[in-house]
Amino acid sequence: MTLPPYSAWYVRWAPVLGRVLFGLLFLMGAAFKIPGTAGFTGEAAMTAAAGVPFAAIAVALAFLVEVICGVALIIGWHARNAAMVLAVFTLALALIFYNDFSNPEIMGMFISHLGLIAGLLFVSVYGARQVAVSKDA
Repeated sequence: MTLPPYSAWYVRWAPVLGRVLFGLLFLMGAAFKIPGTAGFTGEAAMTAAAGVPFAAIAVALAFLVEVICGVALIIGWHARNAAMVLAVFTLALALIFYNDFSNPEIMGMFISHLGLIAGLLFVSVYGARQVAVSKDA
């Protein structure tokens, strides 16, 4: 049994929606890391507890990566580069915070991060496609 071909509307808009949802996901994550807030302090404490040196600086850098790359994905500006940066960033987060594979819940979080990485790798190859500031990147 073969599936019917996708509609032109779906082919045009599904990648845009996926790219925007990825961007929003990282912007929502950045909202917990706004410097000078209680969320930032909590994130820095959790990061320090995970053994990351200079945790406050690391969280501030994470905030910048999530905001810059999240916005880049949403507007389609250098989407390939932004997606690759976020894929590496997400892998680092998974390895730092979700590395206790004896705990099924933590392993599940690690695996969910792998799913995010897979989608980001797809965007890093195919770029912004439609409705983008720069379609080539």
